[in-house]
Amino acid sequence: MKKLDDYSGDFMPDLKPSDFSYEALEKLIKIYAQLYKALDGFWYLTLMERSGNDEALTCDIMVWEKLCLYEMNKLSKGFNIRGKDVKSMMKAFQLSPWAWNIKSNFELINDNHVIWKVLHCPTVNALEREGRGRENDICNNVEIRLNKLYASFFNPDIQVNCLKTPPRESDQDYYCRWEFKL
Repeated sequence: MKKLDDYSGDFMPDLKPSDFSYEALEKLIKIYAQLYKALDGFWYLTLMERSGNDEALTCDIMVWEKLCLYEMNKLSKGFNIRGKDVKSMMKAFQLSPWAWNIKSNFELINDNHVIWKVLHCPTVNALEREGRGRENDICNNVEIRLNKLYASFFNPDIQVNCLKTPPRESDQDYYCRWEFKL
């Protein structure tokens, strides 16, 4: 049977992932990651409109603190990631839907030391366009807390050092850089 590259043809009531080509599945993963990002943005902005940015930020932190542990648990179990080192954390982190929305690279110094550089972040782009400075709260408050929580899921002794966050000096500058070290 030919693999589907798109789904513009007949309705298939028993549609399965195996019916799609590799390229179509890759596209589907990217779309799901974009939906994940959009849901985060829509609920945050809706809460901000109703209750103000301080309440939205507080709720954002509470939700992500729960979600990141749930996410790491699901990904670790689903992909049999069992290590307690930084490399294991990065394996699971790369599988996160959020990671599919950004462009980044990982410099693996050793299994217990990684530098993570974010080269493109659509969230920061949107916040910079907004022009209210909210990227400072998100990047310098929420992301620091969540990266520490992601790390502690694997090993509470993993140190998370924020090496750079916005504001960026130019459009060519890294969005952020992080060091994870055990």
